[in-house]
Amino acid sequence: MNKTILLVLTLFTASSLFAGGGYAPTDGERARWTMSDMTSWRTALEAYAKDHGGYPAATNIDELRKALEGKYMAVAPLHDAWGRAYRYAGSGDGFRLVSGGADGRFEEATWSAKGRTASLDDDAVMTNESGWLTRFWSLQ
Repeated sequence: MNKTILLVLTLFTASSLFAGGGYAPTDGERARWTMSDMTSWRTALEAYAKDHGGYPAATNIDELRKALEGKYMAVAPLHDAWGRAYRYAGSGDGFRLVSGGADGRFEEATWSAKGRTASLDDDAVMTNESGWLTRFWSLQ
C-alpha cells in the first residue's frame, strides 16, 4: 500500500476514534493531567514571584490567569482534567491552588492535610509551602 494512503488511513482512523467518543480517559489519567497542569501553574507562579517579589494577589483562577498568561504561561489551564475550574487564592506571601478531584466537590476542611491521598475524589492542593503538591493523589 502506498505510504501516503496508509498515513491518511491511520490519521482518519485515529481522528475517528477520538471524535467519535471511542476514547474516554480514566480518572487516573485525568489525575495525572491535572497534576501536570498544576506543576505548570507552580512554575509560572514561582517565576512571577521572582520577578515581582511575591505571588499574585488574586481571589480566583480568572484573576490569576490575567496576571500570568502571556508572560509566564502561553495558555493557562483554567480547568482540571475533569472540566472543573481550579480554585485559587493568593497574596504576596503565599498561594493555594486546588482541584476538586474526580467528584468536583471542594472540601476546604481537608486542605491543610499533607501527603498522599488514595481517593481521586479528594482535593489536590498546591501551596507555596511545599516543593510541589501539598496534598496529592497516589497514582500507580
